[in-house]
Amino acid sequence: MTSRSISLACLLALGMACAVALPAAAQDDTAQAGTKPVTSGVVIRGVTLGGPRGVAGTSTGKQCDFSGEEVNQSGRMTGASVNCRPGGNLANTLAGLPARFDAYCAINAPVKSARLIQAAVPGNANHCDLSGITPKDATGQFKGAIWR
Repeated sequence: MTSRSISLACLLALGMACAVALPAAAQDDTAQAGTKPVTSGVVIRGVTLGGPRGVAGTSTGKQCDFSGEEVNQSGRMTGASVNCRPGGNLANTLAGLPARFDAYCAINAPVKSARLIQAAVPGNANHCDLSGITPKDATGQFKGAIWR
């Protein structure tokens, strides 16, 4: 085999390797968008209780219930809606929480045994996805609801 043939074979092999690697890398970049975990600030779960509202900032006597959330085969949530903001406080993290929620539960990030990522939606830049935790564990961590 001549040196020209060897060079051509090497270039062809490199081109094929790039052709396979680039689509995989593009998929990885897409999958990584918006996946930086939120590890500080307040995490808020909105609750709709209905009926007469109590005094803002006081206990509702109810817990934040995650039992209706979609779970994977291992029983862990795949993406429950919460509000979060890296380094945020209660006031600036409540912003954007839909008006249908007349109460909320709040804890400090990070949420133990969970993945919390920013996932803004129209009208709520503070929307986040909570996943990787069982509904029971999430309910236990978020505890009692507070009137809005």
